[in-house]
Amino acid sequence: MSEAFVEKRLPTKPYETHVMIGGDPANPPLLLVHGAGPGASAGSNWRHCFADLVKDFYVIAHDMTGFGQSEIPDPLPPHAVTWMGLRIEQAFGVLDELGIEKTHIVGNSMGGALALHMLMEQPDRFDKVMTMGPAGAKMDATPELVRLVNFYADPRLPRYREVINSFVYDPSLVPNLEEITQERFKIATDPEVRRVQEVMFESMKTGMPALVVPPSALKRIPHEVALVHGRHDRVIPLQASLYLLEHLQRAELFVLDRCGHWAQIQRWDAMLPIIRNHFLETAR
Repeated sequence: MSEAFVEKRLPTKPYETHVMIGGDPANPPLLLVHGAGPGASAGSNWRHCFADLVKDFYVIAHDMTGFGQSEIPDPLPPHAVTWMGLRIEQAFGVLDELGIEKTHIVGNSMGGALALHMLMEQPDRFDKVMTMGPAGAKMDATPELVRLVNFYADPRLPRYREVINSFVYDPSLVPNLEEITQERFKIATDPEVRRVQEVMFESMKTGMPALVVPPSALKRIPHEVALVHGRHDRVIPLQASLYLLEHLQRAELFVLDRCGHWAQIQRWDAMLPIIRNHFLETAR
């Protein structure tokens, strides 16, 4: 569905950022932030969503630092908190370059953590918020998440296929899952991508707890937040969204049946109405 968006490189100092943009700039802006699996990018997370979203929103999806076609940091950060800081500045840089003073935001997985940290730093830049299977929340690490962050210890296709299978409720219900697996595996094992992501995932093994947003900070977030979580998410457990639901001021939780970590791929039929209702209705 490439006709639904254009691709650009924006000078988000100190590194350039690859961005997908679609829709009428007069529509409400919606920033989409992807997750952090090996070979992930804005395109692999959000490409198929653009055709529906551009009917109502001005949609922006960028490759987070360390992923996709965005410029690679030099030197590579040694800690997960440092990576997050670069990504926060990068995302604000995207908004600044596009002249967007205030936006809605959807954060998937690691993108959910990014959204929460951005809300803490510049709350006035955001209207309504949605997280989907978010990192950045207190949770127990699942075996599937442990396998994901250790992928580069054994970067073979059969093992990668198992990682991707763990992202969905039932692999047989996602007809193009093998195509997604092959495409992302090719990216993940590109020598330059692997060089960067080996360092990045190593930092996540010990640094992830430092990215958890504490209850005291969550209670200060005034935004309306829709928490979307797959009932069968084996990568980021439902426990993560329950933690956010407990501590955020204004939050609603939507648990999707027959859905794993990729609600936008497995249950777009349910997620799209939630997006429209949450972001387009008048403030309560």
